Amino acid sequence: MTLSRTLPDRAFAIRSLRLTLAAMVLLLAALPAVAQTQAWIKQIGDPSYSDTANACAPDASGGVYLGGVTESNLGGPQAGSGDAWVARYDGSGSQLWVRQFGTGGPDAVFAAAADGSGGVYVAGSTLGSLGGPNAGHLDAWLARYDSAGNQLWIRQFGSSAEDRSKFASADGSGGVYVGGSTYGSLGGTNPGGFDAWLARYDGAGNQLWIRQLGTSQNESGDAAATDGSNGVYVCGTTTGSLAAPNAPGDKVDADAWLARYDSAGNQVWIRQLGTNFTDETGAAAPDGSGGVYAAGFTAGSLGGAQAGGGDAWVARYDSAGNQLWVRQLGTSGYDRLRAAAGGAFGVYLAGDTQGSFGGPNAGKDDAWLARYDGAGNQLWSLQLGTSEVDTARGVAIHGSGGVYVCGDQDSGAGPNLLWDAWLARYDEPCAGLNYCTAKTNSAGCAPSITASGVVSASAGSGFTISTKNVLDNKFGVHFYSKSGPSGVPFQGGILCAQAPLVRTMLQNSGGTPPCGGSFQMDFNAYIASGKDPALVAGQQVWLQTWSRDPGFAPPNNTSLSDAVTFTLCP
Repeated sequence: MTLSRTLPDRAFAIRSLRLTLAAMVLLLAALPAVAQTQAWIKQIGDPSYSDTANACAPDASGGVYLGGVTESNLGGPQAGSGDAWVARYDGSGSQLWVRQFGTGGPDAVFAAAADGSGGVYVAGSTLGSLGGPNAGHLDAWLARYDSAGNQLWIRQFGSSAEDRSKFASADGSGGVYVGGSTYGSLGGTNPGGFDAWLARYDGAGNQLWIRQLGTSQNESGDAAATDGSNGVYVCGTTTGSLAAPNAPGDKVDADAWLARYDSAGNQVWIRQLGTNFTDETGAAAPDGSGGVYAAGFTAGSLGGAQAGGGDAWVARYDSAGNQLWVRQLGTSGYDRLRAAAGGAFGVYLAGDTQGSFGGPNAGKDDAWLARYDGAGNQLWSLQLGTSEVDTARGVAIHGSGGVYVCGDQDSGAGPNLLWDAWLARYDEPCAGLNYCTAKTNSAGCAPSITASGVVSASAGSGFTISTKNVLDNKFGVHFYSKSGPSGVPFQGGILCAQAPLVRTMLQNSGGTPPCGGSFQMDFNAYIASGKDPALVAGQQVWLQTWSRDPGFAPPNNTSLSDAVTFTLCP
């Protein structure tokens, strides 16, 4: 598949169809998996028209924002051949409000990002005058809504050629990064074909700067993620040599690319990666330590052997642009990755598959959801679908240890495509999730935390935290934070929990030298002791182990483990 075939979004093609057949109401059903629970799933739309969900974002209260395209009256009268829409759902799946807006031409939401104040930024494309005069063809637009569904402002911008907004990401200061692709000169001179573009807006809707990057070939900007320092990671696809020579071979197609920009719009670095076949980047997510997860699709062997017609891939990069690891995942069918959401716990990935990715295939294309930890280990995957085409297009982390996933499905009601949007919530069990990186001690061992059982604010016992591979007969302590994860250097290692920190109890390790020592505690019993009254149901905890290591010179004569995070169940 070439880049030129992937640049036009499917939703615009869908909206050009005249859809008159009634749709069957099909409810997606998740297949069993071992490490998550489907709390609920909603199907959204009019049975006689197409309604799609292209993006979702957290609402800061445990709920989620959802956005896409509707050909029906989903949130108001239909303005033209397809309208944009945005809705808010609470944590139980109840719709709080929905807003529909459009022009006489096709209008779409393709991206959503939390605004840091409980509201949401949404971005997309329009062929009309949605937020200002049309510049000549398809224009990009960006809007901000508050938590009650009031549109605070909307901005439309473009060149005389085709311009699309494909992604949005919070800038850490109340503003937003937005970007996509342009066939014109939107933020610089176009050297040929499609170019990628990136812009930064403040919370009041003022454009602070805009950048355009490309070659004489085709480039797209497809996803972005905050870098934790008010800058941004942005990624996409190129058929040219944007940062390195395009991968050689007689089947040269597209390469993936990833770049980092600072808050002033300066490009800090850029990387290009690919095989002799098509490689695309379609998703990005922060890693909680200043780095980024990038993910996409490959028809080659980018991070492992090719499993079939096309595989998904995910890689982790540090803040300097070094690739820490890359994984390829797929079936004997065609597997595509479309969305990612990450943090200190790892990364959630979502997409669609023609194979059996996380369970038996239900029909044509199924949606899938998977979770990887920070070291690149797949913790679980699941597959969900009907007998028709089902796609996951967005993921958003909720505040109780889990994730929202959204997408669309073909009803199969007739010869034309007729879509419904869907939204589901998955909850992680009340158990520990590892993250961060341990400091190798003077004996060459890396202390590691394991968590077993279910953590509960009322159980009294039964959730064991063990740290193994520490030096024998040394003092150490489990400590935790209720404020969040961290990833800052400390005494030669990484402090994985954010201050203020709470120390539990000093222990003396015991085991077989040099690295057979261990520390152990029952965290449920610690909760029951009442030493920290703030440990109540719903509280998330980030926990790490510190111990003495006389093999290192002061002040680095310590050892730090990796870390574990968990949310207290009732």
